[in-house]
Amino acid sequence: MNTKIIVYNKEYIHNYDALKQLCLMMNIEIILINNQMTQNKIKDLLNNKIKKSKKKKLEYSVIIFSNVPSLQMDQILTLLKENTTLCLKAIVTATNYNWTFENIYLHLLEEYQKNK
Repeated sequence: MNTKIIVYNKEYIHNYDALKQLCLMMNIEIILINNQMTQNKIKDLLNNKIKKSKKKKLEYSVIIFSNVPSLQMDQILTLLKENTTLCLKAIVTATNYNWTFENIYLHLLEEYQKNK
């Protein structure tokens, strides 16, 4: 099982260096994406079939977990609780695997705003 996390807007994750170290210790690959990669499908990001497209700036940071065991995810989430800015989080599912990153972002943002 290949454990990975997709990270967008790492500059808004205040303790990103600690997150990077934790993932390194747990053998979790970090896939960093930028504004030119938000139109890619999650499956393509995970399989390193990334295409650059027109820049689309999304406001918040995002972390998407793929095949991360629950104990390791708990450690990462505990670390992220210290973040002072909004960081949207998701787990890759059979449904969202074929969504674009931007679609997941918009879905997460909608859910966040409903539950504020």
